Amino acid sequence: MGVDICGRNPTSKTGEYFHTSWWPWRPLADDCCELAPAITAKCTYWQSNDGDGLDADGAKALAEALQAEIDSGRMRIERIHNSELEQLPDVNCNICSGTGVRRAVPETGAGVLTEGGIICNGCEGAGHRRPWQADYVFSAEAVRDFAAFLRGCGGFEIW
Repeated sequence: MGVDICGRNPTSKTGEYFHTSWWPWRPLADDCCELAPAITAKCTYWQSNDGDGLDADGAKALAEALQAEIDSGRMRIERIHNSELEQLPDVNCNICSGTGVRRAVPETGAGVLTEGGIICNGCEGAGHRRPWQADYVFSAEAVRDFAAFLRGCGGFEIW
């Protein structure tokens, strides 16, 4: 399932449609809201696909704010976001309850190798894994692509 962002009155092919999955969209939307709160406040539901969005002026202003961040070379949000993810501690694997061994399929839960258990495919036998938050990737490329969409969308709706 993904996020479809449709241009209201596109002035370019790039401004017609922007699609991404929820994993990269959430931090991208958060970045927009942190970088330009006065502009993004006009869209209430950034993390929902209910048709909310910005008008043409708001989209253009957000594109300019994102482009200024790109041009500055800072891309501070990318560094901060990725640094915060790297600092998150691993968590016990929920498939094997932190043992590294799970019951044989179709059973679930912790297992014992000598009793038919198998090496856990969720943590590869380590007993721990990265937390789910680490899956919310963020990249400067996504910011560039979204800024390009915003420049030519004539306003947008999040679906």
